[in-house]
This record gives sequence, structure tokens and C-alpha cells, in this order.
Amino acid sequence: MEKITLPNITEEKIDENSSRFVIEPLYPGYGPTLGNAMRRVLLSSLPGTAITSFKIEGVGHEFTSIPHVNEDVIELMINLKSVKLRSHSKEPVTLSLSKKGPGVITAGDFAKNSLVDVVDPTEHIATLDNKANIELEVTVEHNRGFRSSDTQIDVKPEVGKITVDASFSPIERVKMDIENTRVGKMTNYDKLILEIYSNGSITAHEAVVEAGNVLVDHFNSFAFHEKPDEKLTEEKKEETEEKAKDEVAIDEPTIDPKTKIEDTTLSQRTSNALLNAGIKTVAGLSRLSDLKLSEVKGLGAKGVTEIKDLMAKL
Repeated sequence: MEKITLPNITEEKIDENSSRFVIEPLYPGYGPTLGNAMRRVLLSSLPGTAITSFKIEGVGHEFTSIPHVNEDVIELMINLKSVKLRSHSKEPVTLSLSKKGPGVITAGDFAKNSLVDVVDPTEHIATLDNKANIELEVTVEHNRGFRSSDTQIDVKPEVGKITVDASFSPIERVKMDIENTRVGKMTNYDKLILEIYSNGSITAHEAVVEAGNVLVDHFNSFAFHEKPDEKLTEEKKEETEEKAKDEVAIDEPTIDPKTKIEDTTLSQRTSNALLNAGIKTVAGLSRLSDLKLSEVKGLGAKGVTEIKDLMAKL
């Protein structure tokens, strides 16, 4: 049976932070299958950065106003949630800000920190009058998905620290369209169109690659054929191994180390993986350690077993 043909993917830039990806041709029905999976991962599973808490000097809780500041604490919280950041640390990072009025506080007013980049320094945070003097401190974290402020429990809670509902996803919106496309005489193949809008902390291209890798890692867990048969008892294993040794001794001659990989009994998939890694003969294969063998791209557990069986015949 012929394999399902893999599609081509083209990218068209919409603007600096967004792109349109066209994936075609897709086997009938694969448009929504791939599109929904990619859209879900793009919106919920990519790592990103967000402000998870903040503290203002002289302010005890969120249901109050700030002296000489036009915005109350709730409005300031909403503005902080929209600040776009890129963190280079796996641990929480603290950013501080100190400013006197009159004037406007923007994201660019945070003190410089080598661990955190401000994606858009012009984002508005608050407006101060001529008597204002504000000291603001925020906690920045790198994570995935969404985290409610109710789930953030501090071992040592700080007085005046206000937690924030944090959305870590760097992708703001994904638009998905599916159209029909023609392949030969067939007109019911799918064309998948994904428009991806990033917040600027990651490019749309990087987002697609990351989302694809997340899905591949999960789909690999369905490759049951790569796993040994758990029902095979130890006794049957020994019997099978002994039988295989006898068959090798009687029926199969010793393999010449100069034999080309493609001339061995290895499967096509295993042979291709070895040839792509620059291993062309049995002699070159015999020099590989188990560690080097496991690093060959495209070799599954089944391929490693094949190779070890071949080596036993040398």
C-alpha cells in the first residue's frame, strides 16, 4: 500500500510578529486533524514569560487606589498583565521600577536586567501627577499555559504582594482555514491555512517548529511496534535466542567486514539511517559503541536490535 504523501509548507510574513502558513496537499480529512492539534498546542503549550505578582510601596491590597496615580490598583494590574517580556532564566526574576511624576510609566522604565528582555518598551502601565512617587516591584516567571492567582501559594507570603493571573503563552491568536485543493484528478484534498500572531517574544516560525516538536514527542508514544513484547516469558526468550544462534551457526556464513550496509540483511529503514550517518560498511558499523549507536538519528529500538543481531554473525 502506498504511503500517504507528506505536504509542503510555505510561510508568508504578515508583519513582524505574525505569519501565514499554507500546508498542502493534505490527505482528505487531515486538514482539521492537523490544524486543530497545532492550534491547541500553539495557544496552550508553548513556553513563555509573564508577570505573576507585583508589589507597590504603601499599597496593601488590590482593592484600593494609589496616591497621585490616575489608575487604581486593579487598572494597573491589568496593564501589567499585558506587558510582553522574554525571560532567559528558569527561576523567577524580580524587576523594579522607581519613578516620580508628572509623567507616564511604561514597560521601558523597569530597571535593566540581563535575565529579562522587555519586548515592547512603550506599553503603558500608569499615569502620574506632579506629586507622585511610585516604587514598583514585579516578579517575572517562565512557564507554560495559564496559571490562576488562586493556585500561587507562597511558602513565605510577603505583606503587600499581589498575585496575578498569568498567561505564559507567547501566541496571542491562531486563525485556521481549510480549503479544497486538487491533486491529479482528485479535488477533495485539504489545504490548511494557519495565521499565527505572536506577542513578539517569539517568531511565528519558531512557534510552529516548537509546536510540531511537542506533537511529535507525544505521537512517538503511540509507536507500540518499537516496544518489546511484554507477553514473551523469560523461558521463551532464552529458547528463541538459542534457536537463533543455532540457525546462524548452521545456515548463515560469517559476514565479510567489507560488506556494504545496503548489501546486508538490515531493513531499508535501518540501512538508510546508517547511510545518512556516514556509516557505509559492516566494518564501520562494528566500530560504533552502544552510545554512538543510540545517537544515530532515525534508529529506533528495533533498528538497534537488528544491528546487534547482525554483529553477532561477524
